[in-house]
Amino acid sequence: MYMSKKPDFLTFMSSRADRLEEDGRYGTAHVYRSALRRLGAYWGDRPFRFTDLTPGWLSAYQSYLQGEGLRWNTISTYLRTLRAVYRQGVDLGLVPARAGLFRHVYTGSRPGERRSLSEASLRLLGVTPQADARLEAARRQFLLLFALRGIPFVDVAYLRPCDLRGGVLSYRRRKTGACLRVRLEPSALRLLESCRSADPASPYLLPFVRGAGRQGYLDYQHSLRRLNRSLRLLAAACGLPEPLSSYSARHSWATLANSKNYQHELIRDAMGHSSVKVTETYFRAHADRRIDDMNRDLLSAVLPG
Repeated sequence: MYMSKKPDFLTFMSSRADRLEEDGRYGTAHVYRSALRRLGAYWGDRPFRFTDLTPGWLSAYQSYLQGEGLRWNTISTYLRTLRAVYRQGVDLGLVPARAGLFRHVYTGSRPGERRSLSEASLRLLGVTPQADARLEAARRQFLLLFALRGIPFVDVAYLRPCDLRGGVLSYRRRKTGACLRVRLEPSALRLLESCRSADPASPYLLPFVRGAGRQGYLDYQHSLRRLNRSLRLLAAACGLPEPLSSYSARHSWATLANSKNYQHELIRDAMGHSSVKVTETYFRAHADRRIDDMNRDLLSAVLPG
C-alpha cells in the first residue's frame, strides 16, 4: 500500500497503472499512463500532491487541454482518469474526500463523428465480396461484429472455442464484466466459420490474439489497427459515404435497432451496457439528423428554396 503521509499524486497514479498491468488490465493501464504523460507535460517535474487537486486547478487544466486542440471526449477521458485515481486515494485513506471536486469540469461523453452506417450501406457490404483477400477478410470480420449484436472488437478478439456451444455464444464483456449470451443465426455462424482461427492449438476462437498476458494485449492492438486500416480501404472500394471502423459495427447495430423502434432497455441488455443512459449516447447523432430533416420539411412548407 502507498504509505506516504504526504502522498505524491503522480507517483500514486503510476503505482496504480503498475497494479492494473499486474492484474492483466492492460487497456486501462494504457489509459492511466497516457493521462499521466499528459499531466506531466502540463505540470512538469514539480511534486504534485493530492491537495493540489482543486476545482480551480482542474478548470485551468481543462483549459490547457482545450488549448492543445483535444476533443471533448479525450479531455473527458483524462479528467475521469484523474477522478478515478483521486477516489482510489480516498478509499485508501490517503486524502479526505471533497464533495463536488470535479463538478465544474467535463467528465461526460459527446457524440463525435457519425460512426453508424445506413441500412443501405450495411446491405451493400453484405452483398459485395472483394477480390482482394485482405479486404474480403476485413469485410467478413466487420459483418461478424455486426452479426454478434455489435460485439466490441476487444471481446471478439479474446473469445475462446469453449465460449461457443450449440450455436450459442456466451462471453463476459471485458469492459463491464456483464455476461452476454448470443444465439447465432445461420448467417452469423457462416461468418464465424469463415473468420475462425486456422491454428488448432490456439486458445482463441479467432486469429486476432496469439500470445498471453502483455503480449496478448499487444497482439490485440496490432490486430485492431490492421483491421481499421483495411476497413478504411474497404469503405473506399465500396464507395460508402460513411467512415468505416470496427466500432462502426456496434454503432450501426444499435442505431438500426433504434430506428426500428425497439425499446432502449432491450437494446441496452443486448449490448451489455450498464444503463440506458449509456445506450442512448449512441442515438444522439441519429436524433439530430431526424430533427434536421424535420426542420427542413417544415421550412420547405413556408420558405422558398
